[in-house]
Amino acid sequence: MNKVQLIGYWLKAKAETMRNERGELDIGGILVMGIGMVFLAVGFIIFPIVTDATDDLLGWVCTDNASITDASFTGFTAVVGITPLLVLVGFLAAGVFSMYLGIRISKGQAASNKVNLGTLIMLALAMIFIAIALIILPVALEAICTVLSNDGAGISASYTGLSPILLVTPLLVLVAFLGGAVIAGFFGIKNLGSSGGD
Repeated sequence: MNKVQLIGYWLKAKAETMRNERGELDIGGILVMGIGMVFLAVGFIIFPIVTDATDDLLGWVCTDNASITDASFTGFTAVVGITPLLVLVGFLAAGVFSMYLGIRISKGQAASNKVNLGTLIMLALAMIFIAIALIILPVALEAICTVLSNDGAGISASYTGLSPILLVTPLLVLVAFLGGAVIAGFFGIKNLGSSGGD
């Protein structure tokens, strides 16, 4: 027998053996890819809500003192203006990364995944942080405005350094919530790609 015939027989025997085998399905990989699609869907569902909320924040005027607007607060307008882009890019990146991890798990290149409740809660917290930020910011702005205007009298001179801190507080609140969303989402996706614990 020549070499070509041997290879032919070997391939035929291999095909016969493979015909009787059944494929193994890794449900963890499919689940992680499904979570990636959910991220994309939620990203596009939440995006119009985020843009409406940021439009309201950018057009905000204090009810007690009309001279205090969103532009009165240090750095607030610039960060609010970029928030919709950050939210959209965050959801797209989370969706793409989750699908990538799902494909790696399905191919056996990543650890098989035991998705636990803690991982899913971390992912949900990322969305909750964004929602709470958009809900709490108008309330925080009104409260700060009330302190700043003080029925037209302004802040008392006895409160040293209070006014500059109050003017930067809305920016700190927004950055804190966005940072919380990024950190919660990062650790949630990171846990999806790991073994997920016992």
